[in-house]
Amino acid sequence: MATAVGATAVTVVDAVLLERSKGFFRGGFLSEDYLEGPAQAAVFLLVSLIVDVAFIGLVVALVSRALAWTRLRAPAPTVAGLMLGAGLLLFYDVVSYQVLRYLGDAFDLDLMMDLVGGNVGEIVAVSWAPLIALALVFCGGCAVGTAMVWMAHRYGVRRHAGADPGPLLVAALAAVAGVVVLGVSATRSDVLQNGLLRKPAGQALAALVNTLTDVDRDGYGIVGRSSDPDATDSTIYPYAMDVPGNGVDEDGVGGDLPAAATPLASDPATPAPWLRRPDVLLVVLESFRADLVGAAFEGKPVTPVLDALAARGYSAPAAYSHNGYTVQSRFHLFSGTLAGPPGSPTIIDDFKSRGYQVGYFSGQDESFGGSQYAIGFDRADVKSDARTDRRERYTTSSTPGSLGVPLSIVEGHVREFLARAQPDRPILLCLNFHDTHFPYSHAGIETITSATRLPREDIVPGEHDRLWATYANTAANVDRAIGAVIDRVRAARGREPGVVVTSDHGESLFDEGFLGHGYVINEIQTRVPFIVANLPLLVPDPLGQSDVRPALLAAMSAEAPRAPGAAARGHAPLFQYLGDLARPKQVAFLAPGGRGRFVYDFRSGRVKAYQADWLPPAQLPKADHDEFLALIRFWERIQLARKPAWQKTGEDG
Repeated sequence: MATAVGATAVTVVDAVLLERSKGFFRGGFLSEDYLEGPAQAAVFLLVSLIVDVAFIGLVVALVSRALAWTRLRAPAPTVAGLMLGAGLLLFYDVVSYQVLRYLGDAFDLDLMMDLVGGNVGEIVAVSWAPLIALALVFCGGCAVGTAMVWMAHRYGVRRHAGADPGPLLVAALAAVAGVVVLGVSATRSDVLQNGLLRKPAGQALAALVNTLTDVDRDGYGIVGRSSDPDATDSTIYPYAMDVPGNGVDEDGVGGDLPAAATPLASDPATPAPWLRRPDVLLVVLESFRADLVGAAFEGKPVTPVLDALAARGYSAPAAYSHNGYTVQSRFHLFSGTLAGPPGSPTIIDDFKSRGYQVGYFSGQDESFGGSQYAIGFDRADVKSDARTDRRERYTTSSTPGSLGVPLSIVEGHVREFLARAQPDRPILLCLNFHDTHFPYSHAGIETITSATRLPREDIVPGEHDRLWATYANTAANVDRAIGAVIDRVRAARGREPGVVVTSDHGESLFDEGFLGHGYVINEIQTRVPFIVANLPLLVPDPLGQSDVRPALLAAMSAEAPRAPGAAARGHAPLFQYLGDLARPKQVAFLAPGGRGRFVYDFRSGRVKAYQADWLPPAQLPKADHDEFLALIRFWERIQLARKPAWQKTGEDG
């Protein structure tokens, strides 16, 4: 009876939260997978109840058996098991619902762990305030559970000490039944799988199912968003290296890679001689949205410096991050490639080899991402990042992914570099201002467009307007700092520098229900500003970050002076991906002319062809299916190019 009551409560709570967060029962705006009709809803609720009974019943039986030799009166051991089994599931529901409410429904813990390099401390550093609230909820739940067990003991009846094996056997049989029912349901219906794997008990039993069905021991079973295409062949599994022309589809997507497929080019450098040697300022901003440029807040321009640069130079109307996350985006920009292995030459090497003095000054920790995504920061002649000025940080945490120092510190290092630079050698000055990163303001930010400062603990969905005011004002401070640096370079060098300003990625400020970056391929999180002045830079339209290095090299080799501007992109696609490049959650082509994105989701095995609905590849029209194959093969060619690096370094991404 206790198990039935607890399972019913959890099933009801799961159903309510699935409906509120996903529109799972009735569909609705942005709903992708939802139950169709009362019959399917009834099947889901029945399977959901069986899964919850299996999980809670097993926990109740195990706890009761463990407490059988104590002096607890009946039904205290049963209540303890119920509080633990049902309580854990309900607490998970509370946590997941709050996370979805705060970060958006696209939140994926596996993806988030990929993005922070597996370091849980980075997540804690950013999310400590809500985690404290959840810890208080957890402690409160433990107190309530303890009180319930005490009351059951206080008013219960004495019993003989000893364990009755009957309940545990029944619970074990129920768990087996739950595992079978979940496995059958999840493999027969994508909609049921989608709902069941959003339930905590469903996730727990799915892990057990996958362990039992991973016959070939390649790490994948039959259930889940990344299920094993062939459970009997250990060379075939999601994200496996697809060997061209061997007749085997190792990764289970798109068929065998054709024998004629070649690795994607990994080095865009050209040996052409440089015909000009101007001073160059390369500014890569942190979490700086494209729509800040040219924006105004309450009649005050947010980016007057960038606006003026764009007016006398060029501002790309469509510039994008390939990934939407800092370390990957930074690597693609500086290396000029999607496929370059660790240690690839970068813009820093290009300029140093031509006799430039290279200074690199950053408000963040440039070691974040490790050697896999190193961009040559350590090879700069003069450099400093947030590690140099750790005591001056404005961030509460000093973890590599969170550490940040204010723009005033970065400006100070620039002044020192300019004072010591040799006047007869040109300079490359690389800058990163971190200030527009979450929580979007700090004590050193001055009032330019707004006096609003939204405290970190108040950054919640209902505060979008105050959050935007806070963020835009910080962006105005960064814009002013860029202007100050340009003025100092001009004064110190006695000539106009070439200037390139861009960003690592955008930032969602609860736009479309999301907060942050790096977990959705959309305009807000991947579109970036790109402004160039005083350099004959021609960039493709649309522009990807990996296009910057080859365009910069071409500009330095151009024979005739020319104004910066756009060039035809040609047939080369603009590729985007979500997560780790070796194990992406999604890959996409961004089409020119505002057509949108062609996206494949590895988790669901579905394709979204621009404005169409999500469909399995087999249901696509021929033209869309051909583009799907082109997208998958483009990603597989990237893996071929990176394979030697994996074998040499032992890394898989």
